[in-house]
Amino acid sequence: MYKADFKWPGDANIAVVFNMSWEIPEHAVGARPKAKYTRAMRPIYEAAFADTGGMQRLLDLWKRHAIRTSCYVDGLTVTLFPDLARAAHDAGHELIVQGWTHEFLHDLSVAEQEDTIARSNAAILAVTGQRAFGFSSAGGHLTAETFSILAKLGFKYSCGLRNADVPFVIPVEGQKLVGMTSYAISDTPAMRQTLSPRQIIQQWRDCFDALYDEGARGFPKMLAYGSHPHNAHGHRVRPLEELIEYVRSRGKVWIATRGEIADWVLQNYPEMTLAKFYPEAVNSDRLYGLGIGLGGQEALDKAQSYRQG
Repeated sequence: MYKADFKWPGDANIAVVFNMSWEIPEHAVGARPKAKYTRAMRPIYEAAFADTGGMQRLLDLWKRHAIRTSCYVDGLTVTLFPDLARAAHDAGHELIVQGWTHEFLHDLSVAEQEDTIARSNAAILAVTGQRAFGFSSAGGHLTAETFSILAKLGFKYSCGLRNADVPFVIPVEGQKLVGMTSYAISDTPAMRQTLSPRQIIQQWRDCFDALYDEGARGFPKMLAYGSHPHNAHGHRVRPLEELIEYVRSRGKVWIATRGEIADWVLQNYPEMTLAKFYPEAVNSDRLYGLGIGLGGQEALDKAQSYRQG
């Protein structure tokens, strides 16, 4: 297990986040090669369910179980559906920036990355009256410049890192961000029919049980489950409801938003880099160029070496 002395509020064994990822879909979904139209409408209609059923069903679910979530949003989504965005915000859910149209950061210039993040945050502020302090890159595709952009724009934390199941501090240009994993398991594989909804929930429950037991042995972890409104059909949400009841039944579980986790780390463990948990993280940063502030100039140079222009 890890080397740090780390605890959650109330000495919980695990912190659990029930994520909601409300996204703009890819509009140019390709049709069959010989089709007379450039896009296939079936996946477009399926994606549109997010706004005409899925969000409403999930908001009802969270309300009935008194859960506040972290909701990933695209700037265009918030702009097009302001009443839904306000409903989520007014219910106590935290809105997190993804991008303007769910674009991948590695497809953008540095200036374009900053623009999509800043513009999306401005949209959240305009609709809800409150800016976002969390960021999660679409698909988890961070770049060498992401953390410095977030620090410049006043963000507290970044999701999308998948290299640890503990949150950790990222020192960047004299400031501190909290890095944390995205959801380890989400409903998307079920939508793609690789697993049934109940198999996905069982997978998440198995992961929860493993991390919960590690926390009971003195190594608290965090775990997030990812729900997408465009997947929120009844047969997918019912198993999720049963999962919530199971998690609640265990005790010593902190159900939190990502913002609450970031605040806890910054207030109680402001020097807790990933190397404090795992000393191996220093060479991991140097090897992969993760940009998490551990490997010095060698790691920064490695990260920058992948930019093509």
